[in-house]
Amino acid sequence: MTHISARHFNQRGHGRGVRTTRTRQIVRSLALMASFSLLFSGCKPTVATPITPAASSTATEPDTRVEVKSIAKEPYLEGWEKPAIALLLTGEQHGYLEPCGCSETQSGGMARRADLVRILTKEKGWDVVGLDVGGTVKRSRRQDQIKFEKLFEAFQQLNYAAVGVGVEELRLGADFIGTKAISDPDELAKAAALVSANIVLFDTPDFGWPLPYRLIEKSGIKIGVTSVFGPSLREKVAPAGVNTNITIREPDEVLPGVIKTLENLKPDLMVLLCHGNDAEAMKLAKTYPQFQIILAAGGYDEPDGKPIPVGKTWVLNVGHKGKRVGVLGFYPKNKAQPFRFELIQLDKDRFKNHPAMRELMKQYQQQLEDEGIAASDELLINKHPSGQTFVGAEKCGSCHSKAFTQWKDTGHAVAFTTLKEGPWHANRAEEKIDWIPRQFDPECLSCHVTGWHPQEMLRYGSGYVKESESAHLLGQQCENCHGPGSLHVAREEGNAGMDELLEGRRMVRRTVEEAKKSMCVECHDPDNSPKFTPERFNEFWEQVKHPGKD
Repeated sequence: MTHISARHFNQRGHGRGVRTTRTRQIVRSLALMASFSLLFSGCKPTVATPITPAASSTATEPDTRVEVKSIAKEPYLEGWEKPAIALLLTGEQHGYLEPCGCSETQSGGMARRADLVRILTKEKGWDVVGLDVGGTVKRSRRQDQIKFEKLFEAFQQLNYAAVGVGVEELRLGADFIGTKAISDPDELAKAAALVSANIVLFDTPDFGWPLPYRLIEKSGIKIGVTSVFGPSLREKVAPAGVNTNITIREPDEVLPGVIKTLENLKPDLMVLLCHGNDAEAMKLAKTYPQFQIILAAGGYDEPDGKPIPVGKTWVLNVGHKGKRVGVLGFYPKNKAQPFRFELIQLDKDRFKNHPAMRELMKQYQQQLEDEGIAASDELLINKHPSGQTFVGAEKCGSCHSKAFTQWKDTGHAVAFTTLKEGPWHANRAEEKIDWIPRQFDPECLSCHVTGWHPQEMLRYGSGYVKESESAHLLGQQCENCHGPGSLHVAREEGNAGMDELLEGRRMVRRTVEEAKKSMCVECHDPDNSPKFTPERFNEFWEQVKHPGKD
């Protein structure tokens, strides 16, 4: 059993009231085929081979002795002896619970992470504790609150002990964070808890949540863990002059006291979770060498897996969106080389979907349906910027019959069906087995129905609401690219003059260059369509190109 001591939540605070940025290494992929929205996971990265600690150094560059490989079906943790404890290191998940299914090469997901934990604990017999640097969700909507709660259920099942506080957690609001505090000591000892030494809620330093630190005891090893929120990010969550009930103290004001408290508890290992930028992580490593490990946010989407040695401290990055997991082995008897580290890609070839996490995903989707999230006013944009309304592809097809016939044979036409049944491609039929439906998930609907803003995942007033009342807007239809057609249709069917007719036609006319430059990428981005690149645009355009009016 894992025993954890910490400052507990003050009972008096328990009753206080109650949702990306795209990858920095983005390649603007383009095409017009059905895709899932930005929700769950991404593309294949590279990963480093396992490494051992560098000698004491003040370097701030990655250790160049580590070979970086593509990982395909390569073995992982090869040659590792059983560590005294293995730390599962993650962070900046940004709401990607599972691979959404739009690309078969997508990596990551809690179900595969759970399978890795199963392999480590059941097959290898290792003791594992999880630590996360924060950045769990993406926005601050009701859907993100639900996702946050499900992620913490997953963290608890996977034996996580501490989760740092990042921008995304704080944007959920002080009231919401406060309601997640755990006041019962026995429950807290078993829980994954929010931890931050320099976040104060409601101007009440003794509020007790997030916890300022945790002492984790497992298999005779003591691990002291704390977390700091980088002041460089302050304006994103608590700008000057705005009352957010969130105070961000300077790390130097709080860390000396937390370090002293932890050192009095005599930990074998001290870890700092730093949710800031690279410069802040490096400065903290130099200033506070008491931390042997700093797990840092703010790095690349797909890091190379090389620890950055700063003195005797290792600064580690594990990337974004849960596509990979860092495993840190601790060997306290080896005084010269007490650590080994490897960044493991959670690919479909080496890891299966753990049934416990699949069940959690089903519960998540069911809650979205039960609460009617997709139809909620929170997601409503009253009017399309054009001022027009959506009429549906059937109406377009009454004049544009050839284009309509061509569209019906594309993946766009079955985009909504794929949410219910799984991928439509013949070579991915096995993925339909035990498929988890997603037709009530706004983050998927935004690219699979008509009348939504695909990147903001918001619903226009005349756009799709739900299947029973918006059957005319199922799938990725004409108007998602050409714009709402109400004025164009009214003029074509009415008594409009030639000037008005021509104006209406110009409003819905789109060129191939427009599609190539900015339209297709709204849904076909690197996460969801990694094979669609500018160089291949013409190849995919051939599959969906369509004539104008008959």
